[in-house]
Amino acid sequence: MQLNLILPSIYKNFLNTSVLKLDVTENKATCDNCLRSRDKRFSYTYKAHLKCCTFHPYLPNFAVGALLEENLVSPGLSKLKEKIETREFAFPVGVMAPFDYQFQFLSKEESDFGNEESLLCPYYDTTQNRCSIWQYRGVVCTSFYCRSDYGQDGLKFWAVMSDYLSYVEMALAEECLVQLDFSPRDLSDQLAYLNKHDFESAEAVQSKLATDVDKKIWNGYEDKFAFYKKCFAIIQKIDRSQFKEIIGSQGLELEKEVIDYANRR
Repeated sequence: MQLNLILPSIYKNFLNTSVLKLDVTENKATCDNCLRSRDKRFSYTYKAHLKCCTFHPYLPNFAVGALLEENLVSPGLSKLKEKIETREFAFPVGVMAPFDYQFQFLSKEESDFGNEESLLCPYYDTTQNRCSIWQYRGVVCTSFYCRSDYGQDGLKFWAVMSDYLSYVEMALAEECLVQLDFSPRDLSDQLAYLNKHDFESAEAVQSKLATDVDKKIWNGYEDKFAFYKKCFAIIQKIDRSQFKEIIGSQGLELEKEVIDYANRR
């Protein structure tokens, strides 16, 4: 299976063709038949109905816009809309885990991952036991494998791929903000809410943004759904040349590493 088949279709417009054509077939660890719920050789197993989906992904603004634009009926999309409407950590840069979830995730025991139902992804379809926003799922969800057909070399490849896609994802989300009149300070203020490590007591139970904070962060934009769709439209127009400028030398170096580690497997 080629990488382009498991990435959002929008990436085909600008990712390196050599990257898109990489063979990323993994037969041991698959979403529909969770290896770690069955294989006792792991230090601990996952529950089959939770798998490795006990995680709240960050969704960049353009991916949120794509989901809203396509408007396919799914429990994940319904939850995403609810998050946006209720100020549940929906920012111009994207939708992220609220503080109460981040605090719980950081406080968990190792074996809680894959086993603690309260950590289950909000976009997970519990009736189908699978992701309900799969086409635009987060980078961590795309690149996490508990085991690789290629052993440690394969796991290293996926780690490098995760670094690259995370860099690309954030660079594109930032480009949307630049084009929609947000300043570097605005972006910095939003990113302070992502991957937080130190929590005040009130933050440890915070699931929504205060109305005044939310209003300030959104910089005059009132229709958040329309904003996210604008972000998707911006990324749809990007070609390879523009993409290379957006990710710069660091992004291109990460791109080379992906190809290098793919060839080492």
